Amino acid sequence: MGKATAKNTLAGLKIRARRMQAGMTQGELARRVGISASYLNLIELNKRAIADVLVERVANSLDVERSELDGEAERRVVANLEEIAADPEIANAIDPPGPAADLIGRNPGWADLVLALHRAWHDQKEAAAALADRLNRDPFLGDSVHRMLTHAASIRSASEILDTENGLSDAERRRFLAIVAADSQKLSGAAQSLLEFFDSTRIRVRSATPAEHVDAFILATDNHFPDLEALAADFLTRGGHDKRLQPAGNKLPSEPTAPDTVEARRFAWTRGTLQPEVAEATRELVDTHPALASEESRRLASAALEAYAAAAALMPYEPFLEAAEKWRYNIDALCRLFDVSYEQAAHRLATLRRASAEGVRFAFMRSDASGYVTKRLPLPRLPLPRYGNACPLWVINSAFQTPGTTVRSFGKLPSGDQFLFFARAVEKHSPTAALPRHLLSVMLACSVAEADRVCYAEGIDRVAAMAPVGTICRLCPRADCRHRHEAPLIV
Repeated sequence: MGKATAKNTLAGLKIRARRMQAGMTQGELARRVGISASYLNLIELNKRAIADVLVERVANSLDVERSELDGEAERRVVANLEEIAADPEIANAIDPPGPAADLIGRNPGWADLVLALHRAWHDQKEAAAALADRLNRDPFLGDSVHRMLTHAASIRSASEILDTENGLSDAERRRFLAIVAADSQKLSGAAQSLLEFFDSTRIRVRSATPAEHVDAFILATDNHFPDLEALAADFLTRGGHDKRLQPAGNKLPSEPTAPDTVEARRFAWTRGTLQPEVAEATRELVDTHPALASEESRRLASAALEAYAAAAALMPYEPFLEAAEKWRYNIDALCRLFDVSYEQAAHRLATLRRASAEGVRFAFMRSDASGYVTKRLPLPRLPLPRYGNACPLWVINSAFQTPGTTVRSFGKLPSGDQFLFFARAVEKHSPTAALPRHLLSVMLACSVAEADRVCYAEGIDRVAAMAPVGTICRLCPRADCRHRHEAPLIV
């Protein structure tokens, strides 16, 4: 008998808990969903897999939302715990732990505590690294230390002369005392400047934690915000779509850091215009959500929601979904139809989650050439890395080899889940003579069950092009992978 997956483990435990809360016997629930009591018992004991259609029937019988049984939120915790276990600084010092799903299913509070402890440890490590880097690299620090040592040496020399030379005249003694006083004042000034420098910089080393809170917030809301969609629609009804109100497309940016493409300037204008109109709605969303535990996370979430509203205004839900279905999710076609950038259209596709009119469910990921992930929106069966680089075989990496061209492939995870991946490396800013091109790779992925609705699956032999991919090397059991960077944690 195979090992239960995280989904099955969590679903089995949740079904049992909800059934007992409802005061229902196994026999009664089994009768309602049309299976035997013995089979239901095996599901609750995590000894049998449960199909999606059966999860739906069980949820209806228990009068609960499917999400309460499906364990999507818990699977994200599983993915986070497995990433922690795969961290080389931790994993190399301990034996491989047991299944993370067991810990979450039986002791969810302890799972949350482990995640909180890892975040605190990660923050402290980043703080030490930031301070060490500043000590090593900042010229102000080196100069300050040099001045302090110089003044201290001068004070010491003058003091030794005053202490050991008995034949000094009054004028000479006054001169050396003046040196001690002057250099003492300079030493004090240098030390004070150093203290003010550290106090004024306010080194930020906890940026990862608020970003993780925003991730949890977006995932918990399924990356769809009906109130913002309604406000954007109202904005358009009142003439917000009138291009005469928008900045001229050929206007040059006023500053080097200003948006330097027509699409970016249009998006920035729309966002700024909508900001006061959506302020109250965004405040209500972020102030009461339990995932946003800090002021910084609420600020980041508010900025993300403002961008969401701008996208909803530039790409209205119904017309955009209709066009996406008509053109089979061809991002270039959508860019031309709605005058938006590749990244803007791709990100909007990942928000088409309205229950009554849902598009293809996409995972979204964006990274720079170093592999650093700058945006992520996973799918329930496709966790996206946070602390490490993605699988080298993912097209988000190979897209950097041919910027501006869409790279696509099918991929099969060790779990057996299969996905269509497609990505493109896009220019974030115009290149300059002194700096290299600023490229970001934007990737979307969807289940193979929905791939036939997407044009990027056309012309690919699904069997021949099904790459054996993982998520990150430390969590991938494929021992014979020639692209592996690190040894697997669990084999």
